[in-house]
Amino acid sequence: MSGSSGHRRRKPHEEPHTHNAAHDESNWLVSYADMMTLLFGFFVLMYSMSRFDSNKFDLVSKEIAKYFGGNVSQSSLMIVEQKIVNILKGSGEMQGVEISRGNDPNTLALKFDGSVLFESGAVDLKPAAAPTLNKVVAAIKSVKGVEKISIEGHTDNDPFVASDGPIRSNWELSALRASSVLRYFEERYVDSKIMSATGYGQTRPLKPNQDEKGADIAANKAENRRVIVTLTLNDAEAAYKLQQKQFTKKLTAKEVEEQKREAELQERMKNAQAKYQQMQEKYKAAQEEKRKQQQLERMEKQIRQLEKKTEEFQKDLTQ
Repeated sequence: MSGSSGHRRRKPHEEPHTHNAAHDESNWLVSYADMMTLLFGFFVLMYSMSRFDSNKFDLVSKEIAKYFGGNVSQSSLMIVEQKIVNILKGSGEMQGVEISRGNDPNTLALKFDGSVLFESGAVDLKPAAAPTLNKVVAAIKSVKGVEKISIEGHTDNDPFVASDGPIRSNWELSALRASSVLRYFEERYVDSKIMSATGYGQTRPLKPNQDEKGADIAANKAENRRVIVTLTLNDAEAAYKLQQKQFTKKLTAKEVEEQKREAELQERMKNAQAKYQQMQEKYKAAQEEKRKQQQLERMEKQIRQLEKKTEEFQKDLTQ
């Protein structure tokens, strides 16, 4: 055999080693590209969520909840919660207001410090509470699918000093305060059929009113004096769809003008009612004064008649 006979002839089915190396490198590049694509998608998702666009967040939350078998109602609840927070924060009215998830599914609780809404021992809302409550009303109206609004009044355990009025104890105080908030909502066209007001007095404190030695804890008492407004959403999927429409809808110039006009008319109606009540009181006072004057005139007339008859009798006696 020739000198070349020492080299083994390569069989037809064998391939050079360079092909296997290229194939392994290609697999590594594909895996690396997949990983980079996934990371890019993850950071895009995080960025879009950090900006908190309501529409995007709603859609992403819904899809994630479906994928992991979660409850869509929780994503809807997050939207409602964030919407209320945005409205209150945007107006700077978050002082003394806390928003949290309620005890039951599909509920949100808004806790107002007692001093935000009422003076000590009073049941009429403070004028300074109006901006905060107006924003809450706007938030409630902006969220569709609210099935129930429960308003609770709570006090500390300081005994209420009874007076001649309707308030005899902390029971009446807490109930009337809850009713004042309900009436405020009702006057601003929140559906009264879905609202309820309850007074719990001092029976449900968040923290102990006194320490172990019986000394008052002022900070705890202040926290126990509160009003809680709990919103309950109806069917989760229906609420989600209604909220989705609300978030994707952009108000037209005409709708903005209508909302502005509605607010102006509500204010005019309130002023007109106040003026009408004042005029009624003035009219009643004028009528009472007129009645008194007429009574005095009748008395004066009777006195003159008696005096005249007395003079006539006197003349008869002297003749």
